[in-house]
Amino acid sequence: AAEPLKADREMVLEAVCQNGEALQYAAEPLQADRELLLEALRQNGGALMVPAGPLIQDPLLTEEAVASNPFAVRGSKCPVCTVFDLDAVGGSIRFRAAWGLGGTELGGDLPCESTVGDLGRAIRAQVLDQNHYLYLILPGSEAPVSPFMMEQPLADLVRTNVK
Repeated sequence: AAEPLKADREMVLEAVCQNGEALQYAAEPLQADRELLLEALRQNGGALMVPAGPLIQDPLLTEEAVASNPFAVRGSKCPVCTVFDLDAVGGSIRFRAAWGLGGTELGGDLPCESTVGDLGRAIRAQVLDQNHYLYLILPGSEAPVSPFMMEQPLADLVRTNVK
């Protein structure tokens, strides 16, 4: 590919979404892009690619973590879910969310020790199969969560209610 295309993140992401091996032809800085590597690993499984440099130690780029991560990589074409309530209720965390442009309401309860990734997987289980990813927008934010926030404790983001 022409050199300018190899350095175009959107173009590389599109190629990697079709075939993870395309990452090896990207400009060097993009080969070290954590999100692009995550997408490449998703497309080709962990067996074909091994993160290089400091990314080799990244626990969120292991084969198991990649397989369980429900969140879309920035720039992907994926559905959006907006969480509008996260509340601590008794011994659990209750969530309410709107799915897509139609605003289909979703909700549920998760254990207090749940993570942002657990929330994403719970929402995905209600509307998508396991092979799809989603953008998740949390209360008070306008931007979707990063795939690398999946280990963040959900309790850090909830408000406490007495019910």
